[in-house]
Amino acid sequence: MNYVVVALFAFCGGGCRYLLSSWSTSFPWGTLVVNLVGCFVLVCLTQYLAHILPLSERLILGAGTGFIGAFTTFSTFSLETINFIQAQHYWAALLYVTLSLFGGLACASAGLLVGQLAQGKAGVQP
Repeated sequence: MNYVVVALFAFCGGGCRYLLSSWSTSFPWGTLVVNLVGCFVLVCLTQYLAHILPLSERLILGAGTGFIGAFTTFSTFSLETINFIQAQHYWAALLYVTLSLFGGLACASAGLLVGQLAQGKAGVQP
């Protein structure tokens, strides 16, 4: 049954990625946004919200592995980076890699903070 849940969520995640990452510009903003949002949501969902909301393990598996797994795309990021390099757009490649790496870490950290705030563990005094 878990395979079916993951497959259904993956279908939805892949469809959403296609819609967002199909923004056609000279810079792959759609893929970047998809990957950054995925970093935030995956950390927030799996590390914190799943512990405070009454979500089943099957739903968390479907949302994390299925939806977010199909929504985000390391392979497209890699291909787009290689395309920049082959076109000798080295600064665009460097910008894309930098934004993806540090932006992904920042979004994952933000997801962690939001989850901690939701649990009241951030150490923030009212």
